[in-house]
Order: sequence, then structure tokens, then C-alpha cells
Amino acid sequence: MYILRIVFGIVSVLLFSILIVGQTKSQPANSKLEATLRKLDLEAALAIQEKDEARIAKFFTKESVTNNPRNGLTLGSSGVIEAARAGVINYHSLDRNIESVQILGNTAILMGNETVVMVGSDNGPGETIRRRYTNVWMRTGRDWQIVARHANIICR
Repeated sequence: MYILRIVFGIVSVLLFSILIVGQTKSQPANSKLEATLRKLDLEAALAIQEKDEARIAKFFTKESVTNNPRNGLTLGSSGVIEAARAGVINYHSLDRNIESVQILGNTAILMGNETVVMVGSDNGPGETIRRRYTNVWMRTGRDWQIVARHANIICR
């Protein structure tokens, strides 16, 4: 009986040690991935602000869906590009503040707030709009892309 207690104690300590080591090894990988996703999210915002069609297509999947702040849906990277071409997306500036990053396997959810200043008359600053946003990123092959987005204007 005494030997069983000793064996049980040793096994418990070993299992606990393995769990601790496993957790500390995965955290740096997650923090590195989180930093990458934060960078990508800000780059995607810049691509939209600059109306860079190639980069928009890189960041949004063809099947993505955006619940846009105009109470409608924007479908696919082509829908985002068309909105930019039509001047619906026409920002003098876009400032994004990422508040939360959740990584769930090959999916990541980034949430926060953003402030956009619309292009006004003579291409100068226009109306300032504050909104909440959620971007859902998914690993597609070797890259991460936005598969879903929700943005809503904060009541004035």
C-alpha cells in the first residue's frame, strides 16, 4: 500500500510537470500567431483605405461575407472591391483598435473598434464615424484570410 502511494505521487508529479511544460511551450506560439494576426488585420484596414484591389483580394476570400454598417451584406472580395470602386468605401483615414484576439485552431476572431473619416468635399476630411467591428480570419492553405466581417456604427 505504501509503495502504491509513492508510485501514485510520482506519476501525479510527472503528469503535472508534463502539463505545465506543454502549456508554456504553446503560449509563445500563440502569442507569435496573435501578433501576426494583429498585423494582418491592420494591413487589411490599410488596403481598404487605399482601395488597393490586389491586397483586398489577398485579405478577403472570394466567399467572404460582410455585414456592413449600411445594414446590408457585402459578398466576397469582389464585393469589397466594387464598394471601393463605387465610392461607398471612401475613407480619408481609418484607425483600428484591436481589443480582442481569440484563436480557435485554424480560425481567429478579432474584435475592436475603428474610426473612419470619410472623404469629404475637395478630397479633404468629411464625416467621422465610430464603429465596432469583428473580423473572422481563417487559415486558407498557408495564408490567413477574412471569411466574415461585421461592422456597425456606434450610435451618435
